[in-house]
Amino acid sequence: MANSFKQMIKSGMIKRRDDGMYIQLKNIFIQDGFNSREDDEYTRAGNEDTYQYMKNGGQVPAIEVVPRDEGGIWVREGHRRTLANRRLQSEGEPVDWIHITPCKGNDVDQQARVMSSDRGLKLRFFEEANNVKKMLAFNLTPLEISVKTSRSISHINKLLRFIDASHEVQTLAKTEQISLDVIIDRLDSHGSKAADALKGDVEKAKLIGKTRVTRSVANTVFSASKSRNFVKILAQAEVREIDGQTAYILPAGTQLDVLAILDDYRSTSTKENSDDQAL
Repeated sequence: MANSFKQMIKSGMIKRRDDGMYIQLKNIFIQDGFNSREDDEYTRAGNEDTYQYMKNGGQVPAIEVVPRDEGGIWVREGHRRTLANRRLQSEGEPVDWIHITPCKGNDVDQQARVMSSDRGLKLRFFEEANNVKKMLAFNLTPLEISVKTSRSISHINKLLRFIDASHEVQTLAKTEQISLDVIIDRLDSHGSKAADALKGDVEKAKLIGKTRVTRSVANTVFSASKSRNFVKILAQAEVREIDGQTAYILPAGTQLDVLAILDDYRSTSTKENSDDQAL
């Protein structure tokens, strides 16, 4: 016979109090593979923030759970809080009875909660893609996934494109700070060679001192206004010959944004030259 909240209340595993239901931490289980988060520095930092908040007396809402056939309950929303409680208990803190509430809906709704309840530690797009992939197994349409996860249909369609991208592109998304929009742009414009284009975008970002590859970085165009500023800078610079090369010595006190214009010009010129050679 399947487990239920009613049975657990009757057996005493779950206690009812004025503010809801409580269960002992030992009867709370995390289902492998249900949560779509990557186990990396970003997630571990978020886990640490939750732990420190709770350790210092921070109040948290009840975790959302469903009955587990083998006994106890599965976590559906509140994985980081559960991990923090386990850690606090292992350190001797008086953590035992945990506030729980039933997760509403069927198995599809429960999987959707991974994305619709990520306000504490925002899911990255490749983690969202992991979750969308699981939801596809329920034969949902993109529109149905959009509604259940509270994401726009255009965003879901982009995630579906990312799911079908090459392993190299997906790996770059996890190891480099590249926006989803840039990845979709490169898939559209470069197809099977999107990974090579993205690697170029990463190098370009590093060249101009950026840590994240966004559309503004990947599609930099040296505008007319920037060109005028560049000419002004050169007009003020002192020209010298150093080791057989022409050097432009900028006036003392030159602002960093002016130096950024120079870096922008250099990176744009490099890209344009490479494009000309390709032609």
